[in-house]
Amino acid sequence: MKTFRLQGLHLLLKEEEELQQEQVKLQEGLVINREEGGWWLLEAVIDEPSIPTFQRLSEKKSEVVMDVLISHKQNDPATMVGRVRSIRELNERYAILIDSKMALKKEDIFNYIMESLIQDGYTGDELLTEFKNRKQDRASWSAQLARSLYKQYEEQGQSPLDDAK
Repeated sequence: MKTFRLQGLHLLLKEEEELQQEQVKLQEGLVINREEGGWWLLEAVIDEPSIPTFQRLSEKKSEVVMDVLISHKQNDPATMVGRVRSIRELNERYAILIDSKMALKKEDIFNYIMESLIQDGYTGDELLTEFKNRKQDRASWSAQLARSLYKQYEEQGQSPLDDAK
């Protein structure tokens, strides 16, 4: 197992047909690569205002797409899909455990951006310039990819988390 510091967490929540982004205010946290079957475990220590979202996800056993900042705030976020394992009350805070798997690799995002550029008709130097511009707007692409992931899971009728232990 490898352990990393959790530096940031954004939930990309599907509410009916709309995608809502919610930044989780972390007090501290860990990301553990369990190195078994692609599973990761996130532990987020948060204050009470963020608890209702996690309680709702836990009660419904819903998966959530997340942008996870690992180790350094300057790193590109990892896009994961997760399910709340537990919520534990601490002194004036809560510890949330989330079982998760990587949903996308960095190359997947760049491929998605490139495909959209080709569909938009970019070629040559314009293609390269626009690619550099679009890859800087990570938040926008994360939201688009989250929509795509939720749609894919609905169409398949299953989630990559269906075999969660």
